[in-house]
Amino acid sequence: MAEEGILFENCYSCWNTTDQSLTSILSGRFPRTHGIVHHGDKITVDDLKIYERLGINLLGDLLRKHGYETMAVDWMGRWYKRGFDFYGYKPDHNFIQKFFYHLFKLPYLHVKYMIDNIALLKIYSKKRKTSVRTNLKSLKGVLKTFRFTFELARIQDAGYVTSLAEQLIRERKDAPFFLFLHYWDTHSPYNCPKKFMDNNKKQTPVDLYLSKYKGAVRYVDHHLGRIKEVLKDEHLLNNTLFIITSDHGESLTEHDIHFDHHGLYEATTHVPLIFYGPEIFRENKQIKSLIQHIDIVPTICDLLNIEKKPYDYDGFSLYPILKDEKKELRDFIFNEESYVQRKIAIRNHKYKYIVAPDGKGYCNYCQKVHVGAEELYDLTLDPEETKNLVDLKKELALDMKKQLESFVSALDKKRDDGLKRKKGEIRPAKIRLDPEEEKKIRKRLRSLGYMD
Repeated sequence: MAEEGILFENCYSCWNTTDQSLTSILSGRFPRTHGIVHHGDKITVDDLKIYERLGINLLGDLLRKHGYETMAVDWMGRWYKRGFDFYGYKPDHNFIQKFFYHLFKLPYLHVKYMIDNIALLKIYSKKRKTSVRTNLKSLKGVLKTFRFTFELARIQDAGYVTSLAEQLIRERKDAPFFLFLHYWDTHSPYNCPKKFMDNNKKQTPVDLYLSKYKGAVRYVDHHLGRIKEVLKDEHLLNNTLFIITSDHGESLTEHDIHFDHHGLYEATTHVPLIFYGPEIFRENKQIKSLIQHIDIVPTICDLLNIEKKPYDYDGFSLYPILKDEKKELRDFIFNEESYVQRKIAIRNHKYKYIVAPDGKGYCNYCQKVHVGAEELYDLTLDPEETKNLVDLKKELALDMKKQLESFVSALDKKRDDGLKRKKGEIRPAKIRLDPEEEKKIRKRLRSLGYMD
């Protein structure tokens, strides 16, 4: 699909954890202006209040208002469910399908998942500065989620997600629809069938997980092909737009970050973005412009002739680039992180500048500081970001820091102005979790390594 469609070679996430990034993908706004600036268990009441007061509209809301049936295969819940006619991950199986799934496949996935988690724990214990107490705490976390992995094993299996997607497509094929699929296989511990992995028996634990990650990518790619075939079989392919992206990347030992997504390095912030539609884009292109997730929704608005102005997006429509009217929409990209360390970054085509606002940049996950509290990289000469130039190019670092601070101030002002304009205007559908749903979500996040 990348070869036949539009491949954006330089697309970047706004944040490196799911809640902030996915909200940006679906809202067209930076986390600082949609209000969700924390992730998982660290999301605060203030986050939710700001999000509510600003009246953020997600893509599901937008498309349902314009006549689309909206569906999502996902389990994140909370504000993500808004605007979807169907939201979930439990397909309707007949008795025989359920019997064989629960008797054979699910127990296999469950045991495999637990073994992989324990193997990852061994790698982490060697790489992090840990103690007997922290190792016991990590092991306790794995054991605590043992029962829940029966459910997680389904969530983190592309085959399961695709089966439900096929069912939804065939049931709704006679009306315009928006289908959001959230594949989790490339999240550690990278579950995938063995046939998708590199066939090498003599592997170190780290090599094994590198192979598993690549296998998980292949497995998801295989299932995107299945979705494409279903649309072709139902004569929908020529009238469908695929958008393929990721909420963040993954560090696979780079900068001593093992199989996780923290750090604002290219491995974690540089993400795929592909637009594919045989009748929508007649000519394939590779676009090198700097793109961010917040550009996706404004582009969809232009493609569907939906007025953008009322939604006040932070992103830009990619339409001028697609029509060769412009080469660039922005001079730089901006991203942040906050879950295990607090850093912000600005990147242009040549340089990237990363800084810890607290002047320390301590990583609570790895129990150390990665590289330093201030970093500068020449991405043309050093694409792997191995040589910190902050002491050699102090003037450039200072200029980029000022540019970064100015941009952050502008985003904060936009958020604050929006709050003043909508003071007291709380949307009626407030974000509420019943205790049982909250408990389930916390278990899912903990089993994915997101809970302290």
